[in-house]
Parts: sequence; structure tokens; C-alpha cells
Amino acid sequence: MRTIFIGLNWLGDILMSAPAILAVPGEVHVVTRPHLAEVYQLLPGSLSIHPVDTKAAFLEVLNALKPLRKLAAENVIALPDSWRAAILARACAGKESTGFANQMRSLLLNQAIDKPHNFKQMHESDLHFMLVKAAGLASEKPALPLYKPEAEQLQQVLARFGLGEQQTYMVLAPGAAFGSAKRWQPEKFAELASLISGAYEVPVVLTAGSNETELTRQICEEARGKLVDTAGQTSLSELACLLSGARALVCNDSGTMHLGALCGTPTVVPVGPTDMTRTGPLNPGFVAVSTDICPQAPCRQRICPRQDHICMQNISAMAVFAELQLLLGDNHV
Repeated sequence: MRTIFIGLNWLGDILMSAPAILAVPGEVHVVTRPHLAEVYQLLPGSLSIHPVDTKAAFLEVLNALKPLRKLAAENVIALPDSWRAAILARACAGKESTGFANQMRSLLLNQAIDKPHNFKQMHESDLHFMLVKAAGLASEKPALPLYKPEAEQLQQVLARFGLGEQQTYMVLAPGAAFGSAKRWQPEKFAELASLISGAYEVPVVLTAGSNETELTRQICEEARGKLVDTAGQTSLSELACLLSGARALVCNDSGTMHLGALCGTPTVVPVGPTDMTRTGPLNPGFVAVSTDICPQAPCRQRICPRQDHICMQNISAMAVFAELQLLLGDNHV
């Protein structure tokens, strides 16, 4: 049996869809944007990844999908809710295609199903699995698998940043691609880095995207202790190596948060505008820190509608540090 997935477009979304994809038996193919192919390579099994620039001209996309049409797949699952995803599913020429029925997509999909009335209270991973179940491909959603890098790869990445193979360290990730509203302030990350350095005497590794290096630079200038700035210097697989070897991760609601879940890293997240019920990491070792000071939270906006960022401003470094200690079983400090 052959199944094709039209993949999602953000790191966190892909990892929330991983249980649904991995639940499907047989030969599984995934259509994804080229820069996201590396994410799927972190998952176990033998997924066949097809990098396609879905924003290219329509004829170019159709040509890129020719190998998938030749598969004559039994099922195509359109994970994104967009009209474009439904067009891609139709273009793959599977015998059956399944997706959610928004935007009149029933015109393109064989099986367009309605979302439950309470879908805003459901985790995204459960919604993705609904499509797999509706297609008759699996009945039980598996847990997110645990990524473990090869020992040699881990050693190389650690050595590159001056970290020993057996060295204890923690990771701070102050970035968030979705928007500024999700970001806890860099000065609070700096204060937290100083608290960690003083209590644990371990290196603090900073990570962020190549367009967020100013955040880690500010933290390095303001924090005390040994800081290792890796911002903009790692691939996704190298970042996964760093997370898999870390004692803990403190980050915003971001793709790094979900990558930490894949690596099984104990994680603390300052949370303001987002709803962890829907998009929290699939990680049992996860703690969200929030306040109830903003009546509009969770607003789910890219930019704070109040302009004062009060939901994140009122989360103190000490509150996050206390939760980190409890998560690690180190509440004696």
C-alpha cells in the first residue's frame, strides 16, 4: 500500500503531524518544501521525502509531482487546510484523497471531512490523526518517537562548539519565527542564564535562527557565566544533536520547542499569546509558565494587540528558573 502526505509548512507543525504520518503502514511518501526535508529525516522508518517548491509556477509544480503520479498511490492525505494543498493532493492522482472540508475543498478531495465542533480545544496532532483514521489507515495514534543522533555525529557537533561529550549543559532559545508576541524578552533570558550559571555552573548554549542573532548577542552581553552562542550556525539536525544532549531547554513557543520534544529534552516555556492545549509539545517533560494578567490571552496574534506585551512581560526570570528546578528535581537551590 502506498500513501502520500501533503506536508505542513512549519517545523513545529511537521512534528505535531509526525504521529499521524508514522501511524500509516506500508510505503509512505511526503511532499514538502525543500528547506523542510531535513525535518522528516529525523523521524524513524523509511519515509520517502519529495522536496517540491510548492510556491513555484503551477506547471513547474506539476512537473515535480510526476514521480508521485506514477506511484498510483491508494491514498493521499492533505494535512494543510489550504486550497493549494487540496490541489496538490488532486495532482498526485491517488485513488482516494482525504482532507478537511474547509474552503470548499470537497470539489477536489474524494473525502472532505468536517472538523469537530470543539476542534479549537483539540491538539493539532489529534486533528492530523483524524485524517489518517478517516482514510482507514490506522486506528490508534502513536506517541512522538524519540530522536537519538549517532554518537559520532553528536560528538562532532559538541566539539564544534567547545563542549565535551560527557559535559552537562542547558540550552536557551530566545527566538520565535511566528512573531514578536511569542518572544520572552532577551533581558529576561539573560537573567535566567545568569541564574543557571550561578546555581549549576554549567555552560549555557544559546540558539536562534540566522535572522535572530541580535537576540543571542544581547544575552551574551548581559548574562554572567559561560555562554556558547550558536545562533545561525546550525542545521536542523545539528540543533537536534545539541538538544538531545542537553539537560534542559528553555525556549519560546517555537519550532525549537517541538524539536526539543522530539529529542526528549526537559523543556520550560514562557507562554503568553498561544494556547498550549492546541499546540503544546508532545513531550511529557514539559512545563508552561504563564500569568493570568492579560484578559485577552491567549490572543494567538503575531503582534501584541495591546502594544504592551503584558502577558510575557509579567513572567519573571525567577518564576521560569523555579519551574526549571522543579522539572529537574533540583528545588534545593
